[in-house]
Amino acid sequence: MQIKRIQCPNCKVVLDVKNSKDEEVKQISCPKCKTLLKVTFDLQQTPEEPVEAHTFYAAPQKPSVDSGATQLSAGSFGATQLAAASLKSETQAKLMFGLVSYPLKEGQNIVGRMGSTSKATVQIETTDRYMSRQHCCITVTKLPDGTIKAVLSNYQNKNLTTVDGEPIETGDQIRLTNFNKITMGMTTVTFKLS
Repeated sequence: MQIKRIQCPNCKVVLDVKNSKDEEVKQISCPKCKTLLKVTFDLQQTPEEPVEAHTFYAAPQKPSVDSGATQLSAGSFGATQLAAASLKSETQAKLMFGLVSYPLKEGQNIVGRMGSTSKATVQIETTDRYMSRQHCCITVTKLPDGTIKAVLSNYQNKNLTTVDGEPIETGDQIRLTNFNKITMGMTTVTFKLS
């Protein structure tokens, strides 16, 4: 079963669309504004690799060439996926948002929403105002046996952070495992170890 994350171009609500019947195209109505949305799924994905979330942006926003976002114009169902750059990290730990890879360096990684005043070392390109510019911290350590240890904690923000649906409180330190879903505000990224 594939799951695709979209954003309604009309009311901006974020939806997770499930494709349990392996349909190539699925039509849904936005539960908030009732706009008819058409969601295209890639049926060529290998079953053992989870499907990454795609975000739809309403015009006039224009995703950058390597953003991995799919652009959806209001009132239009012609969606075009943009190519994503695949970046390698020396530690092989990364966050995935859509098709965009955000490498995590060894040491402290402050994760937040991209912005001109953001001081985050990993800036996620999202329009989600519930995600802080410095939202959480992921500390990556390479252990003597060569494995990677990544620990997530909140970073002086008052907005919600969850790992696989479980809220993270101030002072909590959560060890991340492969394919953990981290939600900051309303933006969900996937933690991956290569």
